[in-house]
Amino acid sequence: MLLLALYMWMTYRSVSKDISERASNQLTWAMFYESYQRAEFVTTGDTLSLPQARGNLSLASSVEGMNDALSCKYQSEISLDTVALFVDSLLSIAHINRDVTIQEIDATKKVIRQNNNRSTSWSLLTKPVSIRRNQSKAIRLALNNPYPELAQKLSPLFLISAIILGFFAIIIFQLLRFITEQEQIAELRNDFSYAMVHDMKSPLSSIIMGAHFLHSGKVDDKPQIKEKYYSIIEDEAEHLLTLVNKLLTISKLENKKLILNKWDINLEPIIDDLIEKTKPKTTKPLKVTTDLKTKNILADEQYITEAISNLLDNAIKYSKDNIEIKISTIDTDKYVLLKVRDNGIGISKEEQQVIFDKFERAAIHEKNRKGGVSGFGLGLNYVDQVMKAHGGKVTVSSEKDNYSEFTLYIPKNV
Repeated sequence: MLLLALYMWMTYRSVSKDISERASNQLTWAMFYESYQRAEFVTTGDTLSLPQARGNLSLASSVEGMNDALSCKYQSEISLDTVALFVDSLLSIAHINRDVTIQEIDATKKVIRQNNNRSTSWSLLTKPVSIRRNQSKAIRLALNNPYPELAQKLSPLFLISAIILGFFAIIIFQLLRFITEQEQIAELRNDFSYAMVHDMKSPLSSIIMGAHFLHSGKVDDKPQIKEKYYSIIEDEAEHLLTLVNKLLTISKLENKKLILNKWDINLEPIIDDLIEKTKPKTTKPLKVTTDLKTKNILADEQYITEAISNLLDNAIKYSKDNIEIKISTIDTDKYVLLKVRDNGIGISKEEQQVIFDKFERAAIHEKNRKGGVSGFGLGLNYVDQVMKAHGGKVTVSSEKDNYSEFTLYIPKNV
């Protein structure tokens, strides 16, 4: 960015110098014409004797000599108005803006006189052309409006620079957004990892504790208690295996590596079996009703069953004192809609936007854990991934403290 700004500044200075030098050259010719014309008038046939030239006899040296001689011998000073007429014509030919001021200056570059008062501090000044042998006086041009020509010459550069700056601005904006997103994802991953480890720690602790008591021999003579510990170990091991399998399944679904075996299945026995398995999971009063207008769907039985099970588990986890769940199906042109509605605590509008995201669910879970809800939020992400693998989707409709309704869109075609 600094190099670009420096390049633009150097280009501006170079263009300004070019305009100034071209205008200065036209001024020198204009002063030569004015001096020659004045010399013919005031000398009236007399020969004008020029002082010795300084170095090479250039146009500027001739102008200096003629004006010095005319001033000393004939007391004839240069006419700024006449110079202005010649300058106007010459600048027009050179395609330089003709809004100028002719200034006579002293050795300190202080303005002695000028042909108009249009010059400002923004005017572009040319190199002075001396009119005295001792360099005590000189004439210069003040280009009062050189900016149209500057803009014309610099506009391609400015356009390219603007495009480059815009490109860099977009890159920086995208980079900052990417960094912010990565920081958010990293924070969510940490929440997810913590929640996952916490929920896996509980069944592992139960297994270790049960194995410790069985290994100690303290319950060898108590078969009922011994059988209880065996059941605890078995149940917790299955629970842990379910969590691991769910993680592996989600990973396969996300990487498009899971192969679904779709066939025509009857929902009614699947849902009846899930209801029976759901009842022991809660001590609260539970009422599950069904309204299956369509009983057959085209899906992978294992994964669609697990998806419905997750929705039932979700309804129980976020329930009130009395649990009411309704499972229904609706037939449409392209999909069979399977709805699971509960009378639970509901989901806020904010959480509905991210509830199916794996890592966002972990963050929500951390809030729910404080309220006594377990599970690190893989269930709904699992449902979302399964439905995408089937070519469908899952949506949620909910009111806080009132109800939640999840809808599975199960495609009819393969």
